[in-house]
Amino acid sequence: MKLSLRFSLLCIALICFSNLGISQKKNKKKANSSISSKKISPKKTNNKKKNKKKKTKKPILNKVTVKKVATISRYEAPLTSGQLVSILDMPVKTNQIDSIPEKVVTIVSAFKPQLKNVAKISFVNATASVDTNSVKLSYQVPSQNLSFQYQPIALVPRAIKKDSLKFDRKSMNIKIGLGNYFNQFIQVNSSVIDQNNQLHSLGIQNESLAGLHPIQKWNNTAIHYLGSFSIMDKKKLNTQIYFNQSNRYRYGLVPDTTQLPLSNFEQKLSIIGANFSLVNTQSINNHFNYAPILKFRQANLLNQAKDISIDLTSPVYFNFKNKIELHSDFTFSFNQYSPLIKDKQQNYFFQLDPSIQLKRPHLQLKMGVRPTYANGLFSLYPRFELMKQLKDTNFILYAGWKTSLSNNQITQLMSQNHWISAPGSLPISSTESKYFQIAINANKRLNYNFNIALNDYRELPFFNQTTTTNNPIEEGLKFDVLFEKRAIAIEFKGDIRYQLSDRLNWENQFKYMQFSLIRENEHAWGILPFELNSQFNWNYNKQLNFDASGQFWTGAKTSAVMGQAYQLNNTFVLNAGMQYTISNNWTFWAKGENLLDQKYQRWANFPSLGVQFIAGVQYKFSKK
Repeated sequence: MKLSLRFSLLCIALICFSNLGISQKKNKKKANSSISSKKISPKKTNNKKKNKKKKTKKPILNKVTVKKVATISRYEAPLTSGQLVSILDMPVKTNQIDSIPEKVVTIVSAFKPQLKNVAKISFVNATASVDTNSVKLSYQVPSQNLSFQYQPIALVPRAIKKDSLKFDRKSMNIKIGLGNYFNQFIQVNSSVIDQNNQLHSLGIQNESLAGLHPIQKWNNTAIHYLGSFSIMDKKKLNTQIYFNQSNRYRYGLVPDTTQLPLSNFEQKLSIIGANFSLVNTQSINNHFNYAPILKFRQANLLNQAKDISIDLTSPVYFNFKNKIELHSDFTFSFNQYSPLIKDKQQNYFFQLDPSIQLKRPHLQLKMGVRPTYANGLFSLYPRFELMKQLKDTNFILYAGWKTSLSNNQITQLMSQNHWISAPGSLPISSTESKYFQIAINANKRLNYNFNIALNDYRELPFFNQTTTTNNPIEEGLKFDVLFEKRAIAIEFKGDIRYQLSDRLNWENQFKYMQFSLIRENEHAWGILPFELNSQFNWNYNKQLNFDASGQFWTGAKTSAVMGQAYQLNNTFVLNAGMQYTISNNWTFWAKGENLLDQKYQRWANFPSLGVQFIAGVQYKFSKK
């Protein structure tokens, strides 16, 4: 009983204490709520602002200004947006209840994003999208030089307007002239365009001259025919048939008092030949192109020798779309030489030229080989040619390494020296050239280029006076043709062109050769070490124009009768001419040669004439 009574009393005491604690908590809450409703003093407000800077972080949205601030005690439930109270409306707090700093949450509301009307048309009220694509811009820079970099402007379609000008369907002109030293000149040219637009042209020319020496004479007669025929589709056949006869007399070392007949000194050369070429009129648009050229020629050096030659050449190439050309050019040459005192000889060679050529706006490259079969012997020669235009400059560089062959002929040798005797044989000559060239277009008026080459010659023809079998007094002085087995020379060439104005032009070319190796001969007989040619043209007006030319060269090496070598004198020759149009049909012309009256000798013991003048008229009549 006692234990049960004690337990009952203990339970009642515990219940009373618990009710007392609950009531105290409720009273404490009421007291706190009443304090928070009172105003806070200014000092307390400043302290709280300092605490806010240290312990709280303000969320800021893009330069937002603070307009309303509300504080929430950590002992109270958070306020909603409708319960925000301004600081000025809160009661001042006179007594500090708790020294522990209160946590404050600051709500800032002033930024209200909105879309406004834009001032420009076709703009959308939306956020701009970021474009990461790079824009490529192409510019067309005007070319700095019309000669090498000209780019035509875009064509504008226009209505077709026929030109009133018409080509002459039939025309003929006659040109005659007379000069000192009994110089006579006559030339007749005639051309016709038939109903099929095919061209036919015929020309005849004759010129003669007699010097002070009794056998210093020369005359030349030439006849030629030119024709152009349209065959098949988009192809044209060009033809040329010609006859040329030149008659000179070997007056070197012949006394003025000679009474021997002219036939003893005669140097007469007759040439007859024909050329044919096939041309594709629209080769630019075709991928496969070829243009064969066939040449036939027969030459006869009176009482000495004759030869017959046939040459066939053709560029053959296939053009790809990526500006690459595949070449397979070929050359065939045949020559039959028949000297009077020896048996006839035959020389031939066949040469292929397979190569690949790359064409770019500022770069051209051609590489290949040249397999050659000459007189039963096979050879393989390299070929390399490069053209490069330097970027943003007017400099063009050329470099190359190639070998070319030449089938020597009487006409070729006579064009270099008119006084040769017929050689015993005519071998095939070859030239291996390694060269470098630079072309510079300084401005619109001045252009020039320089070329330096290392040439390796085989069977190079030299010309020297005959000293053994030739009797100059009875038959005139002759020159022997000496074929050098091998010679190496450095060659330097260049040309300069200056356009003073639209009507005034000046051009110059020069060449210098220095031999470093001559295997058999003592000197390079008959070869000029240095040559300079200058040409000047002046169109004064539509009726009158002038031209002038000058040649300077250093004398070639030659040998005297006793075999001693010496060098001929340097020479400068000045020439000039003019042409005046009197009317549409009549034209007056005149020219002078060796105006400085130089008694020069290009070939030893063959002195030239003095000043030469010739003048005449030209008459032209045509039918539209």
